[in-house]
This record gives sequence, structure tokens and C-alpha cells, in this order.
Amino acid sequence: VTGASRNPWDTSRMVGGSSGGSAALVAARVVPFAHASDGGGSIRIPSSTCGVFGLKPSRGQLPAHDLNESAAPVDIAVQHAVTISVRDSINLFRDTQVNDGTYPPLDAEVLPLKRRLKIGFTTDAYAGTPVAAETRKAQEEIAQLCRDLGHDIIETTPTFDGKEFLDKFLLYWAAGAADFAQQASDFSGKPIGPDIVEPWTLGLAAMFEARKAEMDDTVAWLLKFESVYDSWFKDFDVLLTPTTASPAVPIGEQDPTVPYDTLYERVITFAAFTPPMNVAGAASMSVPLSWSDEGLPIGSMFSGRRGDDQLLFELALELEQARPWAGRIPPVSAFKA
Repeated sequence: VTGASRNPWDTSRMVGGSSGGSAALVAARVVPFAHASDGGGSIRIPSSTCGVFGLKPSRGQLPAHDLNESAAPVDIAVQHAVTISVRDSINLFRDTQVNDGTYPPLDAEVLPLKRRLKIGFTTDAYAGTPVAAETRKAQEEIAQLCRDLGHDIIETTPTFDGKEFLDKFLLYWAAGAADFAQQASDFSGKPIGPDIVEPWTLGLAAMFEARKAEMDDTVAWLLKFESVYDSWFKDFDVLLTPTTASPAVPIGEQDPTVPYDTLYERVITFAAFTPPMNVAGAASMSVPLSWSDEGLPIGSMFSGRRGDDQLLFELALELEQARPWAGRIPPVSAFKA
């Protein structure tokens, strides 16, 4: 309706998605927090590109869909918020936590982490896609920060085939695009085509139509993924990776009108790290600990297993004390109006 959301750190850069508008407003200090959802990285990615804090809750920790709405076969999407402070995220989490006995409630007061952790660490994308040198450098610095805080850093590689995971995940995502394209057709009275949906949705819908016979096997594979993901954590408590493969890219580079094959490669490269935690239902957070030489935020992603939300909050509080970010104000902000 009003064009691209612009990044307050550099208005020629994108904000990430899909909760990018929320992250941009929080980063610009227009509001202290804003709603966000995450079905493949949409809390963590804009948190990274905009320099704010964003935790993706474990599956079932917070209300994720309307009471009258059935959960998807693989329930990958969660709701929460993006914030400046870790404390605001904790308070919002506590106020909306589902108290059905699945998880214990957060402690009455969540404090910075006391015990020392074994932290798995990699800067390599799971499917072998490229990662920017400045992103790798930033994560190496954060790994050293964790060492300086007394944590043990353990180099690691996934227990799953990254390319196979990406293929299964994107086919599952494509089913949603196909459903949207059909809804657009039904609403407009026009056949599915480029006059009613953009190339990105059209390409994903076409992928689903060509491979929909694989969906039952894909769903079964994804439903088993949590145990595979959990096995990765047998030698460490928390995983440290980049949130995205690079800082925010220029507006237009990931526009949905870009030809599908080109955009596909750009998306899977940029968002290379976040989807496994959605399929596993795991807790994961992007923490704004680094900035590039150009002044663009670079988030660090710390991930646990399902139910590790309080552990991540405690670690985030410790990191916030060690390397505070609230005082870093972007060039475009409510403070500079």
C-alpha cells in the first residue's frame, strides 16, 4: 500500500520479513515493542537486520492461532514480539504464556545466566550456501565474547542433511503459497497467473502442483525432524550461528516481483539458518550484538531445544549486560525527528 518498509539504519536497505515493519518501528524507537510471528525466521530475521531483540518461542509456549483454527500438519509458526530490551520480551512472554501444563511458567524473576554453558558454534550455512565474510567475522567475535564470559565453545556440524532439509521445508511452505494463489483466484474470478499473484507466489505454487504427490512423505519426514534436531545437542546446551547470511540487502533485491529462480537463490542464501528451529518447535533468538563497518546490524542467533525459552532469556540477559545495545540509535529514529 505504501511501498517498501525501510530500514532505519540505512533507508536504502530492506528490513527483512515478515515482521519487518514491526522491527523497523521498534528499532526507530517509535514503539518499545511490537507483535511479530515466525514461521521460518520472521521474528529473528528482521530482528537481525534492524538491530533489535527477537525470541522465537518454543511450539506451544504462547498462543499461536485462533481457537477455531486447526493447527497445520507441521506446526511451524509461532507468535511473540520484537523488543529493544530482553526484559520487555520476558514480560510479554510471561503475560501471554499458555498455562496448560506443557511447560513450566517462567520464574517470577528471570535473572542473567549463572551457570556456564557448552555452546555449539558454526558459521556455515546448513545447505552450503554462501555466508558473507563480515557475518562470519561478527560471529567469531561473539563466540570469543562467550568464551570470555566463561562458556565453552564447541565447533559443530548439523546432524541432518541441510540440502534435504531445505528441499522438504520449501515444499511444505509451497503448499501454503498454492493455497493463497487459489484463494486469490477464487476471490478475483481469474485463473491463477501473473495478473493476480507475483512471481514468487506463482513459482512456489507451481512447485507444489508439480510435487504434491510427495506431500505425505514430506510431512512425515518433517514430523520426525525434532528428534534429529535434538540429537545435534547431545554435546552442547545452546547453538550459536549467524541469524542471516549477510546484513540487510538493498531494497528490491528480494522483491517478490523478481524472477522466481533468481529470487529463490537469494532467499535460500539470506535465510539459511532460521527454518530448522521452526520445524523442531525449538526456542531460538536473534541478539543484536554486532554492527558492520557500514553501520548495519548483524544479529547472532542462539538456539536451544523445545522448552529452552527461559535458558535463552537468561543467556540474553547476560549478553545484554556484557555488550549493551539499547544505546545504539539508528540515523532515522523518533529521537531525531
